[in-house]
Amino acid sequence: MEPNETVLLTVTIDGRPMRLRVAKQDEAQVLSAVELLNKRIAGFQRFGSNDPLDRLSWAALDLAGEVVRVENQPAQTEPFENELTEIEQLLDSLN
Repeated sequence: MEPNETVLLTVTIDGRPMRLRVAKQDEAQVLSAVELLNKRIAGFQRFGSNDPLDRLSWAALDLAGEVVRVENQPAQTEPFENELTEIEQLLDSLN
């Protein structure tokens, strides 16, 4: 794969087709993002709005809130660091 290789995608967001040109290496990630966004939008359809802009705005706010929550969580230097420490302590107590 060439470093600058791109692909033209047609995706559908809330029933509206969109054409995008993305890096070939990002294609799967973009398709996953579209799927996630459509699931969030579908979750807001029960609010009764027929306006796609309302549903998209609610979904965007919901996703942005999730990003903010994740950014505000304390970072661990190593994944599962706390869990590993607890397991080590339990093992030590058995000896």
